[in-house]
Amino acid sequence: MTTSKYEESIKELVSTDDAKRLKALRFIKNSVIGNKTKKDLYIKLGVVERLVEYLSLSDPEAYGLKIQAATILGSIAYGKDENAISVVAFGALNPLLNSLRLPPHNNLTEAIHQRRKLLEASTRALKSIFSSSKVSKEQVFMDGHIEDIVALLEGTSPVILLETQNNVSSDSLSFAMIAEFTAAIVAKCCDTPEQQMELASAGVLKPLINLLYSNCIKAQEAALDALATLCRENTEIGKMVVGGSLTQDKQQSCIETILEFVKEKCPKMRLIAATCLTNLYRTGAFSESTDSIVLVVLPALVKLLSEPTGDVQEKAPLVLADLIKDSEDMQKAAFEAYAIPRLVELLATLSTKDSNSADLMLGVPGVGSLAKRKQKIRENCLIAIAAATLAKEECRTQAIDQKVLPYVVQALQSEYPNVRLAACQCAKSLSRSVSNLRTSLVDAGIAVPLIKLLNDSSIVIQAAACGAICNLVLEFSPMRKSVIDGGGIEHFVEFSRSSDPKLQLNGVWALKSLLFKSDLPVKKAVMKVLTYNALIDLLHQPAPAIQEQALEIVRNLVCGNQEAIEDVIEGIGKDDLLDVIESKLEDTFDMDVDDEDDAAVARTLEPALFIVVNMSSGPEGPKMALMSRPNITNSVFRHLSHDNPAIRAAATWCMINWTWKDREGQQEGLKERVRYLRDLGAEQKLRVMESDSCRDVRDRAMTALEQLMAASS
Repeated sequence: MTTSKYEESIKELVSTDDAKRLKALRFIKNSVIGNKTKKDLYIKLGVVERLVEYLSLSDPEAYGLKIQAATILGSIAYGKDENAISVVAFGALNPLLNSLRLPPHNNLTEAIHQRRKLLEASTRALKSIFSSSKVSKEQVFMDGHIEDIVALLEGTSPVILLETQNNVSSDSLSFAMIAEFTAAIVAKCCDTPEQQMELASAGVLKPLINLLYSNCIKAQEAALDALATLCRENTEIGKMVVGGSLTQDKQQSCIETILEFVKEKCPKMRLIAATCLTNLYRTGAFSESTDSIVLVVLPALVKLLSEPTGDVQEKAPLVLADLIKDSEDMQKAAFEAYAIPRLVELLATLSTKDSNSADLMLGVPGVGSLAKRKQKIRENCLIAIAAATLAKEECRTQAIDQKVLPYVVQALQSEYPNVRLAACQCAKSLSRSVSNLRTSLVDAGIAVPLIKLLNDSSIVIQAAACGAICNLVLEFSPMRKSVIDGGGIEHFVEFSRSSDPKLQLNGVWALKSLLFKSDLPVKKAVMKVLTYNALIDLLHQPAPAIQEQALEIVRNLVCGNQEAIEDVIEGIGKDDLLDVIESKLEDTFDMDVDDEDDAAVARTLEPALFIVVNMSSGPEGPKMALMSRPNITNSVFRHLSHDNPAIRAAATWCMINWTWKDREGQQEGLKERVRYLRDLGAEQKLRVMESDSCRDVRDRAMTALEQLMAASS
């Protein structure tokens, strides 16, 4: 049986002749670089195990062999998750990380110089391995490897800071690559806040910032990327970066330098710098004026949406979404910078039937097929549009006017789950507009694909679709009937029983929205499927968010005529219903809770008060039933002094309905309620509330006081 030259090269690796081994390694290296088929072949032939053995050989005899072994491992791992996982599985990480350790030396730069070729190959290999999100980073944080990484950055940055772009020696080029690859390793190993802090505490920030002042573009990009990742959602590190102590003896601050990078010609550099500033801005540690972000970063991101370079078009929409998603001011700035029209234009390019012209807009393909990259850009554009249209009506109008809806409807039916998910998020933001619900969204036919997604194979997408539909079933929406006819009630009830927290919450929320200002037949149809026993279970769920929406369901059920109120009293049981109301109104008293817990309790308190309001808006029986529970009455009275004006207003509405005189036959009940309220001190309290800081509370208090006094006369 003949042996292939590739199998022969593997056999040569076990030779005792170093020259033969080195020749075999070079042959393997040349075979695998840029060749996916050969990489897979050599993995099957067992080359990785041999290479790991080479890396574990002692210096200096095996120095040349180790360089070749590290280079091959990096090439095999590059570009494919499965290959990176195979390299790690065969034990390559430890010897590669160990090769970063510098021998004892008084001068870091000299120590690096002695091993620069091996360091260059090993850092490149580690960068390739850690580029896979499926590879664990834990080993980096063991056995002093972080200190080795910091030493490499500290030892390389002084050398490349002295070089100019027009006069780079081979040594300096090697140092620049070591710095670049090491910074890239840092960027790939910040998956958790703990990892971020461990790297920052080890001293990685200062040498990374120093690299920004070098003339090596690749090193600058890698350092910026590392800084962006280190400070992402980490206020403490954000403060370290912008604090100034890390940039001593520099003519301009770190932030000023990064702002200059945003103006560079290279699109990739502009994107990374914009990402870094966006992450710093989101930590709240950004010490410069927000105007710098609005005037420099935001327009740069909008411009990058039209840059067909590498993966810039893919990443720019996500950075833009991060920048604006939590700020109405930023969303307004995005509106003024025409970010939404640019995003819609990019979606249109991706949807064109002329694939050749679409391909030209995507630039140089990155890792993965062109089709997958198109879908990733589509996904990210939809996420950015969802962020841009979340809060402001003019932004939603701009998106509708730019004809975004056909692309959203198309994306809801995509074969790619992440695109469907992003389209759901976009639909949810756009459906927050009452005018859009009545016109554009109906015309676009958005309800049908959303209803279909309630059966999606992904629970996450089911939850997102349900969240979007919450806005489609409100009383003013013409799509309410379509959702009900499409089996919406059954789906929402099913979701309300889910073990998935997000799906359950959105299911209960959708039921709440469906019942908002609904007529009696809709209420009966919902409760026939949901059942009152299940509603009681939801009212006692441990999650405050579920309790809040369940209370909102009761609030909406008892909003209306006498029959609606009586149905709920009969369905839950009068005593059980009063027990629930009593417990929810008392929850904020005598509790040692932090601000977050207190806020959660307040969210359940408001709907509980409005259940009292709605039950007290009609017949005498429910009013007197509520007043028969002193704990309910006393709690309502105490909530007139609540810190939250919305709670004070709700409690004042209770007072209005309790003192309302609608029929002569109810005089005795009214007088009894008024006597009780006056004994509690209602008159004095309402007079004080006439000067409340909230206008709504003041107006309601004046009405309640007028009624109280009229009923007392």
